Amino acid sequence: MTAADPYTAGGLDALLGDQPRYRRDQVAAWLAKGVDDPQAMTNLPTALRERLGAAMDDPPRILQVSEADGGLTRKVLLSCGSGDRAEAVESVLMLYPPSSERLAGADSTPPSGRATVCISTQAGCAMGCPFCATGQIGFRRQLTVGETVRQVTVMQRLLAGELGADGGTPLPDGAPDHVTNVVFMGMGEPLANLDVTLEAVRWLHGPFGLSARSITVSTVGLVPGIRRLQALDLPITLAVSLHAPDDDLRDDLVPINRTHPLAELLAATRDYLEATGRRVTFEYVMIDGVNTSTAQAATLRDLLTRHMPAGASHVNLIPMNPTPAVPWHAPPIAAQQAFADVLGTAGISTTIRANRGDEIDAACGQLYANYTAASGRTLPVAVGAAERISGRTS
Repeated sequence: MTAADPYTAGGLDALLGDQPRYRRDQVAAWLAKGVDDPQAMTNLPTALRERLGAAMDDPPRILQVSEADGGLTRKVLLSCGSGDRAEAVESVLMLYPPSSERLAGADSTPPSGRATVCISTQAGCAMGCPFCATGQIGFRRQLTVGETVRQVTVMQRLLAGELGADGGTPLPDGAPDHVTNVVFMGMGEPLANLDVTLEAVRWLHGPFGLSARSITVSTVGLVPGIRRLQALDLPITLAVSLHAPDDDLRDDLVPINRTHPLAELLAATRDYLEATGRRVTFEYVMIDGVNTSTAQAATLRDLLTRHMPAGASHVNLIPMNPTPAVPWHAPPIAAQQAFADVLGTAGISTTIRANRGDEIDAACGQLYANYTAASGRTLPVAVGAAERISGRTS
């Protein structure tokens, strides 16, 4: 993030500090519409357009659009940055027409339908979770605020029909014409790029106009980041990726657990929901033979009832998506339901996610931006975790 990034309040002020306030509002309005070429900001004087053009980074280029679910799911591969900072980043658009069923862990689909964008905050990821394709490629660099929120405005322009053939096939009938929800669940750990994530949330809630309740930030458990997110004093939804019911297993599946174990993480999570009044979502990837026995479900049930107020959390069970370089898979449907039933005995709200976009590697844990590191071979981080887990369960 730079002081001249127009997607931050301070950056826009720095760029337009000598201009009347209404000029700042005009530029902010253009950016919110997805117009990031200053020459297209027709109500600005020529000299100001030239100044902005010299200060702003080039907009992301669409490299590829992949479609699934009859066009309701679209994965967009973007090129961000230039020169030695150029990186390929993936984001996903998920359309839920008015007739869609209630989504797992989400509010009911509004009459106009929902258009949810899943955005990335990093190129790659340093968290090293062995079941996740993005974690397999490692960390490449942080995205800027502009690179993060421009993923949303690209999708906004796609929905408005402004991308033409670059946006893929025509949208299905009944699709919303604007972005309604944003989830920070793409490539990278949002709270490991904390300042950018906070600024992006402010921009989405401010100039872009989303309600705080339409924004979800996911984390594998960076406790200091959860505390900073709480300090925003906005009722955005927090999604915590648990994936294991105890510290021993979570140390392998989510290595940051060695720094912030479950008791510390759940204390921060409880404080967050008490401060914001927002029910917390716990994400739990279901890996056959690893974390899906009924005994593990009972351990998770007891963990949540011990640490979280009754009715204040929701468990979103995510069947493991097939991913290159990962030796695991989802359990049978009957095992998924048996796990959910155990949680239900304590009245814990639980749903099993119907994954979207897995055939185009757009589902949870599958984003890797076509990096060759995730080209089909099982990488050491996954091998080591699998061996340790197998040794404990054999």
